[in-house]
Amino acid sequence: MKTQPPGRAHPALGLLLLGCVGCASEPRTITVEVVPGHETGAFQEDPPVARVEVTAAAIEGDVAVSAWAAPGGALDFGEIPDDRAYTFEVRGLDAGGATVARGRSASGIYLAALSGEVLPLFAQRTGRWARPPGGLAASRVGAPGAALAERYLILTGGAAVASAGAAAGAVDPARIDAYDIALWGGSASSGALPRAARSLVVRGDVLLAIDDEGATWTDLVAGQSAEAALPTGLGSFAEVAGGRTIEATDGRSFVVGAARAGEPAEAPGQPSDAVLVVGADLTLSVARLRHARAGAAAVWVEGVGLVVAGGSAEGAGVEVLGDGATAFLPRAFPPDAARGAGAAVTGPGEIALVGGVQGGAPAPTRRLAPGCAASCAAAEVAGAALPAAVVDVAAFALPGGRVLAVGSEAGDGGLTRSFVVDVAAAEVEELPLREPRRGATAVPAPNGTLALIGGAHPDGAPALTIETFFPE
Repeated sequence: MKTQPPGRAHPALGLLLLGCVGCASEPRTITVEVVPGHETGAFQEDPPVARVEVTAAAIEGDVAVSAWAAPGGALDFGEIPDDRAYTFEVRGLDAGGATVARGRSASGIYLAALSGEVLPLFAQRTGRWARPPGGLAASRVGAPGAALAERYLILTGGAAVASAGAAAGAVDPARIDAYDIALWGGSASSGALPRAARSLVVRGDVLLAIDDEGATWTDLVAGQSAEAALPTGLGSFAEVAGGRTIEATDGRSFVVGAARAGEPAEAPGQPSDAVLVVGADLTLSVARLRHARAGAAAVWVEGVGLVVAGGSAEGAGVEVLGDGATAFLPRAFPPDAARGAGAAVTGPGEIALVGGVQGGAPAPTRRLAPGCAASCAAAEVAGAALPAAVVDVAAFALPGGRVLAVGSEAGDGGLTRSFVVDVAAAEVEELPLREPRRGATAVPAPNGTLALIGGAHPDGAPALTIETFFPE
C-alpha cells in the first residue's frame, strides 16, 4: 500500500498495478491516477464521494480485478499480466452506497505499452456535464465530429474560431483536431485532410470526408488518401454533404442529406432526397427518399431499418429503408413539417421525436412506431416539449426510455443547449453546459459517454474544453 502525497488540489488515487506475472524481471509499478478534470471539487459536491472503486478488466476476458479506497487512498491489485488489453472503470459512491461519480477509460489499454508510469483516469459526477483535463488546440463552429480508432474524439471542417491575438484563417479547415480519451489531452494533427469535410464517416483508422465537390478516403495510419468514386444514382456529393451520419448495427453507415443543417448552421439545410449508403465493405451506394426533406430526423431502429421523419409538409411523415432494401418505403403517417428535431429509440420498435420547430414555435415531443403499416399516427407527449425552439437536435437514448437532446437555439448564432426528456413521465430537465457555447458538436465517445466538442463562447472566444455526460 502507499498513500498519495499531500497537498493535491484534487482527490486522487495511487493505484498499484504490478505486471510481468511469471517473468523473471522485477514487476513494474504503474500508478493509475483518478482525476476530476476541470471540476476540481467534483468529489466534494453534495453528497460527497466516500468510497472509490476501480476495476481493471481484460478485454480477453481472463483477468478482472477490483479494489476500493477512500478518496486520496491507494489500491494494490497485486500482480496482474501487463500483456493484456484492459478497460478501467471507476465508481464513486456516497456514504449510503449510491453511485454519484463514474469514469471509464478507453478500451484496450496495454500496460506494457505505456511510455510513462502514470495512467490518468477521468471520473465525473453522473447525470451532468463535466470537463475532462486539457482541451483542443483549436475550435470550430458547426463542424463534423466523430470517434476515431476507439480512442480519439476528432473535429474537422466547420468555421474556425480565432484565439486571442490570432486570425481565424490561421487554422486550416481541413486540419483534424483530436482529443485523446486514453491520455486525456488534445492535440492537432500534423497534416490536413485533402478536403474540408462537411460530413464524416469513420471506420477504425479510416475516414471518408465529404464536401460539395467530392469525397475522399483517408487512412490516417498509412497516411494515404484516395478519391471516392461517385456512386451510381448520385448527381454529386453536394446532395448529401453536411448530412448527419447514422450508424447501423449491421456495419453500414448512412449520410442523410435531408438531416443536414444549413447556413447559418442552426437552420435547416436545402431539401434533399439523397442518402449515401456506406457498406460494411466500404462500397458506396445511394437510396432515395420519396420526398425531399429539410431538417428531418433520422435514426436506426433495430428490426425496422433507417427511419427518416419530418422535414416536409408533403408525403408521408415517416419513410423507412428496411434491412436489405435499396429504396425507402413511406409509412402511413400524416405529413410532418417539423424541422430540426432529433430522433432516439425509446423502446422496442418505438422512437421519440424531440425538439425542432413547427410553425415558428417549439415542436411537441412525439412518440411513434415507425414499423406501423396502416392508420399510423404520432402521439404527442403533453408536457414533454422543449421549453425553447431548439433545432439541429442530436438525440441519444438513455436508460429508462429517456432521451438526451442536444441542439442549437433557433436563429443565427443560437447557443448550444441540452435537455433530458423523460418520455414516459412527460418531464423535461435542462442540463446547463459548464461553458456556454454555440456551434458545438455532439459525439458519442468510445468510453460510453456523450461528448460535446468545439464551438465558440458568447464573446466569440474559442471553446477548447471538452464536455462529457455520463448517465447514472
